[in-house]
Amino acid sequence: MPPDWDEPLPSDVTLKLPGNESPTVLLGSRSEGRGSSGHPVIFTGKVKKAYEHLRARGVATGAVHEEWGTEMFKVTDPEGNAIEICKEP
Repeated sequence: MPPDWDEPLPSDVTLKLPGNESPTVLLGSRSEGRGSSGHPVIFTGKVKKAYEHLRARGVATGAVHEEWGTEMFKVTDPEGNAIEICKEP
């Protein structure tokens, strides 16, 4: 777990994607209480770019809006599950 990622939980697992020098994806257990949204949350430093990228490929998204002091939007996967895309804290 990178030291600048705050509040690690025992179930946390980080993934390092090809081309990145450090981990970029955090996976954790919902049962340990990370977030209260009830659905997965993906963090990015470029919310509007992610929104435009997905929309350009035909992905239905909610509007980019500010909530809890950060920019975010929601998408739904093909099975109807909500996924929240948020700006990195």
